[in-house]
Amino acid sequence: MDSDTEFREREALLERVREHVERHGIMTSTFEDLASALGVEAGRLREFFPTKTELAVALVARNRIRLREKFANLDQTMADDDFRREMWEFYVETADASRLFFEVYGLAIADAHYGEFLHGINDWLDLVTDAMVRRGVPAERADAFATLGIAVYRGAMMDWLATGDRARVNAAMELWFKAASWLSQT
Repeated sequence: MDSDTEFREREALLERVREHVERHGIMTSTFEDLASALGVEAGRLREFFPTKTELAVALVARNRIRLREKFANLDQTMADDDFRREMWEFYVETADASRLFFEVYGLAIADAHYGEFLHGINDWLDLVTDAMVRRGVPAERADAFATLGIAVYRGAMMDWLATGDRARVNAAMELWFKAASWLSQT
């Protein structure tokens, strides 16, 4: 098999794994479970992803690219309050990717094999910090604002995913939008 064909097969398989994992999680599935659900041999899955860690990292890397592209397409010219709400909608629309993100995030805290994943967290911080500077936040405060904002959005998303109580989480985010408006004036 030539390298282009192998790459396309790997990408197609990774997409099918992503769809399955976003619905069922990755940690409770063995390679055999995943392969069976996808209708492939476990050995074939291992040819592309020798360990579940490598599979998880590949899935997160793929999601990161997709989410960064989506983030880059947000209208950076809208009013601050509208932008904050649009960011929350961005999180809500990408909830399936967030499930995988939080599952791997938890693993990365305890397992050095997921170090590449933790590297990606700084990518997001840089991306959001740059967006804040473009929106007029002074550079010396933008990193702190970005850190706080990411923490609030991720915390709210984790709460919603864990409880399913979107109305309560949306109400909390409305308070955040007001607090963020106040903070941006100080």
